[in-house]
Amino acid sequence: MILLDVALVARDRWSRLESRDQRRLAEILRHARHMSARDRADLRSIVRKLELLDAGRELMPIIGRRGKKRRS
Repeated sequence: MILLDVALVARDRWSRLESRDQRRLAEILRHARHMSARDRADLRSIVRKLELLDAGRELMPIIGRRGKKRRS
């Protein structure tokens, strides 16, 4: 269930990107071993648009419930 929740949040974040950014991110990741300064700058810019901190906050209640063991 956790993986499904993570996949849904990731898909939501991906769909928020413009198609131009989606293509650019895929291109950068395909050639990640040989990234230029421009590639790194573009990658930072696109990752900021994904708002990963907000995605993590969205997942915390879900993962937090599963990850903690309660003592009786």
